[in-house]
Amino acid sequence: MSGTSEPLRAGVVGAGLIAGCHVRAYTKAAGVDVVAVADTHRSKAEQLAASVGATAGTDLDAVLALGTDVISVCTPPSSHAELTVRALEAGQHVLCEKPVALSLRDAERIQRAAEASDRVVMIGHVSRYEPDHRAAKDLVEAGQIGDVAMMTHSVTTSLPGWSEGGWLARPEESGGPLLDLAVHSFDYLAWVTGSPAVRIHAVAADSPAGPATYGVATVRYANGAMSQVEASWAHPAGRGFKLMAEITGSAGRISWDYDSINGGAIYLADGGVAWLDPLGERGYASEIAAFTEAVRVGGPSPVPVSDGVAATRTALAALHSVRTGEPVDLTTWEGP
Repeated sequence: MSGTSEPLRAGVVGAGLIAGCHVRAYTKAAGVDVVAVADTHRSKAEQLAASVGATAGTDLDAVLALGTDVISVCTPPSSHAELTVRALEAGQHVLCEKPVALSLRDAERIQRAAEASDRVVMIGHVSRYEPDHRAAKDLVEAGQIGDVAMMTHSVTTSLPGWSEGGWLARPEESGGPLLDLAVHSFDYLAWVTGSPAVRIHAVAADSPAGPATYGVATVRYANGAMSQVEASWAHPAGRGFKLMAEITGSAGRISWDYDSINGGAIYLADGGVAWLDPLGERGYASEIAAFTEAVRVGGPSPVPVSDGVAATRTALAALHSVRTGEPVDLTTWEGP
């Protein structure tokens, strides 16, 4: 598509919560038409497709039949490898949601396919595009806090209830919060410090939400920096999503949290509380804009598959550390 002014034709595979974010973000991107949405639950695909005047289908083939240029893969991670590789073989540019896969074998399968293709393949690590996270990265790059020494990233919430059939609650399908949720942290922190993770040690606790639904990991990076990552699906549902982050360097410190920028709350008569989110879906809009621009100019990928594989590998090593009680040397660990 390099050099062309024709609209990009976008298709989205999956019709859940995150797929909706992708669809709405595509509609905000310049020169993009969403032409297809597919989901094995056709009624969900029809509802999401109707919101943007697209055609609904039940699988990737139905999307490809409409002559798409770019595909968003927004299905559970167990299907990412098959769908991404097939889309690449069909000549599509692909934005694959995180985590890349549930195993290193499948993650590396995607990486090999991406390397063998001339298409743009991006991994959906949207934290890089959230305004606060992006600003912190820019400050670090500008040298405002000197050399990064210690980072913390905490994301705590209740068990997500929006996954189709409750697949997120099943560790064998989602990996639990140390994979599904903390993979954002592992990607973001390695990106900020500009150095790969080389060692990880993690512990986790069970809760009424399920096994290992509260986890803490410490990470060492090749440049000597350290981080602590906290991920939980075990917090009270009424409290909502909470994020706290801090980056400390030799010359300063950056810290932020989502409570400090919370737009407010709605207190309902039945005792419920609805938090107002000032961030909205701006991160997804910026992510999709970066992806479609990369497609138009012929690359490079804004978030390459290798970065997504590295974050997934760190998360899988965290799960291995939980099971064994031992730290993992990421320079030698071969993974599942």
